[in-house]
Amino acid sequence: MLGNDEDEPLLSLHNQDECNELLPQFVSCSQQLSSIFVVAFDTRAGNIVEWNYPESFDLSGVEFKALPSGAHNVQHDIMMFELNNQYGIAAYTMKQVNNISERGARMKSVGVVGSHFLSLPMHEERLIEMAQDSVENPGSYEQLIQYLTEHNESCGAVPLPMEMKPPAVGSMYDLFKCQGVHIFSLWKSLLLQQRILVHCTPPIARHCNYVLCLAALSHSNHSNTTPLFYVTVNDMTTLRFKTSYVACSADSILKTKGNQVYDVYVTGSSVLNDRDELIPATRGDHNRYSHLSRAVDRDYGKRNTSEVDSMILTYFSRLTEDLFNSLHNVMSGNKKMEQADLNDIRFHTSDLPFLQTLVDKLGYDVELFQPGCCDEGIRAIISG
Repeated sequence: MLGNDEDEPLLSLHNQDECNELLPQFVSCSQQLSSIFVVAFDTRAGNIVEWNYPESFDLSGVEFKALPSGAHNVQHDIMMFELNNQYGIAAYTMKQVNNISERGARMKSVGVVGSHFLSLPMHEERLIEMAQDSVENPGSYEQLIQYLTEHNESCGAVPLPMEMKPPAVGSMYDLFKCQGVHIFSLWKSLLLQQRILVHCTPPIARHCNYVLCLAALSHSNHSNTTPLFYVTVNDMTTLRFKTSYVACSADSILKTKGNQVYDVYVTGSSVLNDRDELIPATRGDHNRYSHLSRAVDRDYGKRNTSEVDSMILTYFSRLTEDLFNSLHNVMSGNKKMEQADLNDIRFHTSDLPFLQTLVDKLGYDVELFQPGCCDEGIRAIISG
């Protein structure tokens, strides 16, 4: 377990067997593609589906997901998104053109739709090439049909195990450094199965990786949050009926909808609740962040970035496993969590409000100890 001793050895990168045991790393999913499409910006009609194959496949709303707000500010981008219970990935390209009808810029995205988000990053490189070709040679779709057909023939229909990890090496480290201590607030929100919306501006690719990082943090035997990736104002009805998700959006209007569509809103390094209030980091969060930061700083530069990403994921998986093991042990014993139990899992009395919310949500028969007179503020929060 993660003890409370400051001299405890920091998390090691060398025990790969432990990493494999802790992380439920693989998900079985089909690699077949359901559709391939081209989305374009039309100066009169706005975002349109220019072409898709097969024609019968429902792509409603993809024109806004694959060509996000503010796309005109970047030359290239990659977006992932959820679409009708499947997932899509699209590569965007803008080309400067010398004609009045397109107002000097040709903007298009080429994308594919498949059954699971883990099977899509393998298409990124080829989609980038096809998006570039689509702005250079508009109206040419033969190679897109060929790509989908040959891919589906080569991979077959049998689901294959895919590793649950961010596709971009370094994205977990990037998220950790960007969020700082507040990454622990997000981890708690994931365990509580809350709705997390991350504000973003193009390029969207980085934030889609953040979404997958957060989904990976919650991916355990005890918790699993659905990644929706890029969402728009057109998804508002869907978001209202979701009980748990993590997503990103460039549509600022969603922030004004509060608890109608999200529980937690992330903008930059700030983590806000649905009342637009900052969620403060607890002393326990600061202690854990200090511990993990020392491990990351010690090994960053000595190890490759992929190993550092794995170390961060392993730390959170370990923390999650220890937390739930402790709660289960308490339930099978005297049903009361004492100070020593908190210490064993590197929790602090400042974490008690979160723990109370967690055991209430899960319906666990666990009583949390009441802090002493020195922690009246904590006791007031819990009893209130």
